[in-house]
Amino acid sequence: MKKFEKILLILIVVILILAIGFVAVNFAMSKINKKANPLVTVEFEGYGTVKIELYPDMAPNTVKNFIRLAQRGYYDGKTITDIEEGLIRGGLVTTTDESTGETTTSGATLSNIKDLADNETDEEYSIVGEFIENGYNDNTLSHTRGVISMYRSSYAQYQQEFAMVQMMGYSDYANDLYKELYNSQSSGFMILTEDNANLDGTYAAFGKVVEGMEVIDAISKIELQKTTDDNGNEETTTKPVTAPVITKVTVETYGVDYGIPEVESAFDFDAIFNMFMSSYMSSSGTTTSY
Repeated sequence: MKKFEKILLILIVVILILAIGFVAVNFAMSKINKKANPLVTVEFEGYGTVKIELYPDMAPNTVKNFIRLAQRGYYDGKTITDIEEGLIRGGLVTTTDESTGETTTSGATLSNIKDLADNETDEEYSIVGEFIENGYNDNTLSHTRGVISMYRSSYAQYQQEFAMVQMMGYSDYANDLYKELYNSQSSGFMILTEDNANLDGTYAAFGKVVEGMEVIDAISKIELQKTTDDNGNEETTTKPVTAPVITKVTVETYGVDYGIPEVESAFDFDAIFNMFMSSYMSSSGTTTSY
């Protein structure tokens, strides 16, 4: 009986050793096989360097798009165009009309992410918004301090136009149009200097600053341009007096080729709004073009 118990004890010890070994090997292999997240290095002229870890598991196509733009030099030379309470924004092309002084912004074009095929038009594109309200439930990254998120068009920018579309009797289409705002991002990004849970679920957060947050803080505190309204009151804008320049953006992908992002035609609210206006005027017998 004692001999049997001794053999049983030996078997139990052997099984425990094998089990521990199996767990240890699997743990080690998981560490080896797990791909490191991409690491972005952003150099700001006169301010310093910021490192941002990207999260492909949260917003895979958004990360792919940002990496591709960075690798092809799109962000080099761009500026921080807006500084708002709790965040800074950049990554768009800013154009100033010399005759009127008005500035307009535009996003990346197809040639910024790939070599164009013969006869292919180099036009602006957009990517789908990878956030919960748009059906992407895996993106649970909260908009906390240091998080980088995609900038897109919002309802506030077109509130008057939406009201007009509804007034013309196109309420059902207006709801679809509102959803299109979710897919209007391309290259613009924002980095948060304060927590803002109100952005959670409706904007595509895709990474976080892991080094150099003091650089972002310094940029967020620079002097902003001022304007005077019709009553002579001075107002502060979101535009920097001297816009900080992004001199270089590089990405360490640790050997992973993330490829070309999936894109769609650029969201053009003005074109769609003009279509509604033309349709309404045609149905009402108005011949004056909008």
